[in-house]
Formats: sequence, structure tokens, C-alpha cells
Amino acid sequence: MGDHRDIDVPLTRGLERFGGSVRVRVTGRDDAPLVIALGGISGNRFVCAHPDGRTGWWPGMVGAGCAVDPRHYRVLGIDFAADPLGKIAPSTSDQAQVVRAVLDRLAVDKAYGFVAASYGAMVALSFAERFPDRIGKLAIISAGARPHAAATALRELQRRVVALGLEVGREEQALAVARGMAMMSYRTPDEFGRRFRGGLTEPQCLGTSEPGAYLRARGEAFLSVMSPQRFLSLSASIDRHEVDATRIVSPVLLIGAKSDQLVPPDDMRQLASALAGPTELHLLDCLEGHDMFLTNAASLSKIVSPFLERPQ
Repeated sequence: MGDHRDIDVPLTRGLERFGGSVRVRVTGRDDAPLVIALGGISGNRFVCAHPDGRTGWWPGMVGAGCAVDPRHYRVLGIDFAADPLGKIAPSTSDQAQVVRAVLDRLAVDKAYGFVAASYGAMVALSFAERFPDRIGKLAIISAGARPHAAATALRELQRRVVALGLEVGREEQALAVARGMAMMSYRTPDEFGRRFRGGLTEPQCLGTSEPGAYLRARGEAFLSVMSPQRFLSLSASIDRHEVDATRIVSPVLLIGAKSDQLVPPDDMRQLASALAGPTELHLLDCLEGHDMFLTNAASLSKIVSPFLERPQ
């Protein structure tokens, strides 16, 4: 998959409160076009591969034979900046400044493009708005110009659960519950109906159902990649996102799921109509909803690949 380099990048003035520095990983030849691959708030710099050789977090989209192929592109993965105390949320505009600092550190005047989903796609839109001369094209999956009100409300409930957990010393259990709540919005009722049997089989009020067991497992797995404080900072960061799409002049490929509960199709349509540059919109039928960028990555790769290959 190519050579990997991990680099510490100091944050610029005004952003030091978000940890002082971020770690990035660069994969591929130094002379290849640079593609920045970003995902949700649990996504990290290991988009191509982990240090122990395990596949990175975006198989199907990033890898040999995929749209973002490290044999053809220089791939950049980034650990998002966050307040380690969980008190302050960076804006996606702040994260865009982090990306600019990374490009400066790599001596890259203009990146070839972003391939980004969910929170990472919000960051990509913010970067294109603020620094149009430093990016080529954007493949944006499941993100709008601003958060939907219903999604904001759900995330606020999740943050309140985690805050309560921190107050009573049960922060890990609280974070696992919040992640379970989030999974209900990442996926769809139709998927749950096909995968699980509803209802409880025992009289205990806190017994575990089939879907509940799945959510518990996903919540516990989340603890290995996210601290409660980092979750609070990045979850709130999503709700600070807002861009003026009329200032984004780069060519943009937009992909959304018709079943997405967090970024409804109308939000994607509104973004597409407001963008100033050439825009291509795909709204797809998908059982999994918002998590389409992970569960259907190989199919999305077939849409992203020709967009990336198209001459700038």
C-alpha cells in the first residue's frame, strides 16, 4: 500500500487549546497528487492502514484498486483537533485551519482534492470556503452546509448523557450509551427491522433485546477509539458547522443516501443548488442510511473514481 509517515503538526496561534498539535499520516509517493481522506469524528489518520498492519478505517474507498489508491495518489489522513478537556468545541472552520497548517508543514501549495464523509466532509467544505486556492476538487459524502435541527437535538442529548457520566464517575458507560443512541441515527429503522427481532423475552426492565445487544457491543467498541472528553468536543463541533456554499468554487461531487436521518436528501439538494462551482449530485437508495460511506464504500468508490480522474 506504499510507505507511511506519521508527522506531528503544531497548531497555529489561537488553536493551541485543541491539544497543541495534531498527528497526520501520509501514504504514497511524495511526487503524487495529494488527496485528503476524512471521515466521521471517530475517523483518524489511519485511513490506509494501522501501524500493526490492519486495514485502515475506510476499506473499499481507500486502498489498491479503490478510488483513493495510494499507488496513484499521496493520501493524507488526519487526527482531528479537539479539546482534551471536553469543554470547548472547535468549529469546522477551525479544523480547516488545521488542514492548512498540515499542508504548510508538507510544503503542499494546493492539494489535489478531498474525499470526505460525514464530519470530515463538513471540514472539507469549510476548507474550500476559506482557502479556495489551496484545493482542487471535493468528493463530499453525507454532509450539508449546516446541521439539521433534528440531528442537533439528538447529539445534544448524547452530550448530556456523557456529561452526566463524567459527573458521577461512570463516563465510559455513559459514552457507550451515547454511541448506541448515535448508531440509531447512523442506520435506519428498515435495517434494524431486517436484522433484529424487536421486544424483550424476559420480565426484567433492564433486560437486553437483540437490537440492544448490538448497540451495547458498538458502544463498548467505541471506547477504544474515543474518550468522553474528545467525544464532547467533536460532537459539539458538528453542531458548530456552517458554510456559505456560494463561496465554494471548486468542482464538487455530492453523494447522499435517500434514507439518511442525519443529513436528509433535501439538505444535500440545497447544498448542491447553492455551490458556485461545477456540481454533481447523486442521491442513492441505501438500507444503512448515513453509514453508507462505510457500509457501501466499494460502490461509492465507483462514483468517486471517475470524478477524481477527470482533468482539473
